[in-house]
Parts: sequence; structure tokens; C-alpha cells
Amino acid sequence: MPRLEINQTFAKIDWDVQSPRYSFEPGQAKVLIEQTPAEMNVQYVPPRLTIDQSECWADMDMKHIFRRNEEAAADAKRQVLNYIEKTVLEGAQLGAIENGGNVIRNLAMGHHLLPQHSFQYGNVPRNFSLRIECIPGETRMDWKIGGTMINVQDRPFQHNYERGRISYTLQKKNELHFESIGGNLNIEY
Repeated sequence: MPRLEINQTFAKIDWDVQSPRYSFEPGQAKVLIEQTPAEMNVQYVPPRLTIDQSECWADMDMKHIFRRNEEAAADAKRQVLNYIEKTVLEGAQLGAIENGGNVIRNLAMGHHLLPQHSFQYGNVPRNFSLRIECIPGETRMDWKIGGTMINVQDRPFQHNYERGRISYTLQKKNELHFESIGGNLNIEY
């Protein structure tokens, strides 16, 4: 008895997968900082205190020899000038004796029999004889402010992306075979 045989071969597909690729390089910024330091100049003038005790010592009669000599010379000159003045005045009064009056008696009364002395306690200086001079000190500060220079060089980040692909290839075609078996005729399609 004749029969029909069918053989079928399925198609085979092959594929190639290329994964996507992503590469990334971060951009590193360069920062250059230059700083000029600040300058400070300080000028200091110290305070000065001057205490002059020479008048205090002079009030206590503890004078330098040069000052004693100056005072003695000035006192002698003053006494001589006073004596000359007194003598001239008395001479003028005596020259006018003919005008009358009791000139000699008046002149005698003007002369003191006992000299007049002034007494001072010499161990204590008088008030305000100590001289104090104070010049305050100064501090001058001069600043020169330094600057800061900042330079930023920016490098952008770089990224590369390659798309993935899938490629298909037909490895084997599908086939369908018919075969008639039996009878007189063997035909294959």
C-alpha cells in the first residue's frame, strides 16, 4: 500500500549579542591658588618719663657747685646795685640838707641796728618744685593686605556610549520533505 512520508527540519537561528559599552572619565578641575601674605609693620615709640629733682635739691640747699657760684654772683651783683642805689638816694638827701628838715635823723632811722634774717625750714622742698614730664608712647601699625588669586581650569567629564547590537543569522533553513513510498512511483518533493 502506498503511503506518504513527511520529514520536517526546523530552522536554526543563531544570534550574536554585543553588549553596550559605557566608559566615563571624570573631569578633574585644576585649582591654582596664589596667596600674597599680608604685611604688618609695627613702629613703637617708647614712652618717656622725665623727673627733674634739681629744684627739690636746691630747696634743701644741696646745689651743684656751678649753681652755687651763679647764685652767689647774682646775689653779689644785686647787693652792689642795691648799695649804689641806697648811697645815691642818701647822697641826694644829704645834698638837700640846706632845704631844712631833720635829714640825718631820718637817715639814721632808716638804718636798722640789727640785720633782718629770714628763716626757712630747709629740709623739705617747697610745693611743686618737683617737675615731672611724661610723653606717652605710641604704637603705629601699618597693614598691607595681601591678595588671593584663584584660577580654576575646568575640564569637562567625558563619557562614551556604544549601543549594543544583536545580529541574527540563519544557520539552517527549515525544510519540509514529502516522500511517497509504495506503489510504482517514488517521487520526492
